[in-house]
Amino acid sequence: MIRIFVANLTHWDQRVCLRIFKWNGIRLFDGLMLAFSRLGDGYLYAIIGILVAWMDRANASVFWKTGVLAFAFELILYKLLKTKIKRTRPFHVIAEIKYLIKPPDEFSFPSGHTAAAFVMATLLSAFYPELSFYAYVSASLIGLSRVYNGVHYPTDVIAGSFLGTICALSSLFISM
Repeated sequence: MIRIFVANLTHWDQRVCLRIFKWNGIRLFDGLMLAFSRLGDGYLYAIIGILVAWMDRANASVFWKTGVLAFAFELILYKLLKTKIKRTRPFHVIAEIKYLIKPPDEFSFPSGHTAAAFVMATLLSAFYPELSFYAYVSASLIGLSRVYNGVHYPTDVIAGSFLGTICALSSLFISM
């Protein structure tokens, strides 16, 4: 039963991954997906932290403490899962997929870019609810960009979104 479920999930994952990857070649999408993927590299999160410290001194200390804790949780769990699961990236498995950006490491599960994006989206939503929609749309586009650029499967991104959200919620629970 579990083998059948895993086989079906893998088949679905590969099919959807290839379908999304085939959107490549549309100039507007190519540029947007590259930009969103780069947004997930981490620099944006530091800039957001600096902006919070500058614009909202009342919440800056708690925001920073919660953020550091959430990103620490996310990084530890992300590394642990990557090294234990060792899932091969799509461009190694599906002949039609070529990576359009250099992957940061060897394995694909979970998506660290997506996990970090959802950490920040969850933190921003907790501290600044009016930004929730924009934060989660941006985090989702960062995740989609990782599939579009050939370095992740959809389930890598889904797992990354859950990982990031759980890490952020845990740190909010501890810090508040």
